[in-house]
Amino acid sequence: MTINFLVSVVVWVAMFVVVLVFTVPDVPVTPLLVASVVVLVLMPLVFYPRSKTLWAAIEFLVARSEPEYRSPVRRDPRAADLE
Repeated sequence: MTINFLVSVVVWVAMFVVVLVFTVPDVPVTPLLVASVVVLVLMPLVFYPRSKTLWAAIEFLVARSEPEYRSPVRRDPRAADLE
């Protein structure tokens, strides 16, 4: 969720700065407000699966760095009847 929020805000700030740079003397407030709402609502929905994957990868890398971490053991399917 944090990555999702961060990406959404970065995209919104980039859009906001570009609009302000090109329209500084006469800023169109209503179109800017509508575009801001669209970006801040749609961006988290579009980026959600990717942010979930990135967060899982970060969590895996952090957990793997702990000293008591043991990697998963792959079981041999032929050894199922020996247990």
